[in-house]
Amino acid sequence: MPYDFLTDLLVIEVSHFGPDALGGRLADMGARVIKVEDPDGGDPVRRAGPWSVGEEHGFSYLHLRWNRGKESVIIDLATEQGRADFLTLTEKADVVIEGMRAGVMARLGLGYAVLKAANPAIVFCSLSGLGETGPYAKLASHGPSFDAYGGLGTPAGESISRYDGPQAPSIGMYAYGLEAAFAVVAAVHRARRTGEGAAIEVAAADCSAHWMPEALDPLLNPDATFARPGFLDASGKMRFWARMENYRCADGKLIFLMTFTAKSWQALLKLIGRPDLDAIYTREPQTGTEDAEVNAALIPIFASRPRAEWLADFERDNVAAMPVNSFADVIADPHFRARDNTYQATLPDGRKLTLTSSAIHVAGQHFGMPLAPEAGEDSAAIRAEFGLGGDRE
Repeated sequence: MPYDFLTDLLVIEVSHFGPDALGGRLADMGARVIKVEDPDGGDPVRRAGPWSVGEEHGFSYLHLRWNRGKESVIIDLATEQGRADFLTLTEKADVVIEGMRAGVMARLGLGYAVLKAANPAIVFCSLSGLGETGPYAKLASHGPSFDAYGGLGTPAGESISRYDGPQAPSIGMYAYGLEAAFAVVAAVHRARRTGEGAAIEVAAADCSAHWMPEALDPLLNPDATFARPGFLDASGKMRFWARMENYRCADGKLIFLMTFTAKSWQALLKLIGRPDLDAIYTREPQTGTEDAEVNAALIPIFASRPRAEWLADFERDNVAAMPVNSFADVIADPHFRARDNTYQATLPDGRKLTLTSSAIHVAGQHFGMPLAPEAGEDSAAIRAEFGLGGDRE
């Protein structure tokens, strides 16, 4: 079952791909989310990504994640009847999600002003790649392009297909669902107190650009920004980088050392019997080679024992570190498995799936969700419940 925080919330969603995550977050918290889909196949996220579920042409895992627990109704918003049906749905709704290019609903005659006239407390949230204003508003954009705009992509000039660094998922694509969920719940809270709805806009590109304010804010304020003494070493690198580094253990596994605090660093030195390493940082003159020396000393020490032994000692002695995991390592990691991070779902043919659950854990509740729906799976029931016209199913 989903968590029971938002069981009195009715959400109407018109969304494709990444913006589905907003309705998905609300559904995870117990909201009723009705996904309005077009008659030409519905949300294309159902067939997105490299992996399909159950069969070669089955659902995508993105669909199972972002659309889990939702209901689906087919409504053709390009028709007069479809628009009338949509207005009927939204008269009783708390939230409407526009998850396409900004302004699509307004162009269909179903924008915030129209919805608000019939339901003054409605919260209208538009999620798009680049927002409704600005010189890039009409520029097509998806996934990693948001991070490229926000300075979070590969190093300048690198091709993403040739870049040898880690291929992290798009921060903007995942962040805007979270940002929007927070804003929507806050707006609904106010609407129930005052009767006043809200029009909210969240752009993935903005989320990428806001992800590292500690990088942008100094650039915005050059006259008020000063280098902190002692943060960089004589070579211009971050001081103490050797104390915040990956080290390979005897079994070939990596551990990420994070002993930037003096307490954690001293605990490590005591554990390995090398208090002399600390003196490298206090000798004069400092040349900028200090961390390289410490790093060279630590490499064979970590290579002398398997990672599990190091982690056990670090937990006992309060040394900050974490295992460096691949995705395959994550699902086998005892910490991940111990923290209720998966749930079971059943395919129509009876086969069981193990799916990632929620990073939110609630005392006394066990998280689980119904499978994401087929396009139009709930059309008949929703049309009967809300008295909608037409016969799309």
